[in-house]
Amino acid sequence: MGQTIKVALSGYDAETDKNPDHFSLFVDNDDSNDYILIKEKETDTVIVSSTTNISHDLAYIPFCLVFAEVSDGVWRKLFGFPINGSNYWFEVSTTNLILRNTSGSPINYQYHIFYDNIT
Repeated sequence: MGQTIKVALSGYDAETDKNPDHFSLFVDNDDSNDYILIKEKETDTVIVSSTTNISHDLAYIPFCLVFAEVSDGVWRKLFGFPINGSNYWFEVSTTNLILRNTSGSPINYQYHIFYDNIT
């Protein structure tokens, strides 16, 4: 028998709902089929000089992945606070993804905002 892992979007019951559109994560390993659904709301690459606000309007704090191009073609995954003396980090609120750069030079950021509610 296969196992199922489901993370429902706000307002839906993961135990009773069967519609994959109502989930941010849906893994169904039934009948030798592995079905994985991860919903991404938005992705983009932007140049950040100091602070850039990206509105997501989800009314909760979503899961986000953020990367900075620290040198030509070299991308570093960022965290919600600067680590190892880095000048690059991000913050997430219930309305915005906030990209921060205190290096003094513009830098490329790539971000991914998912529908997963992490609050």
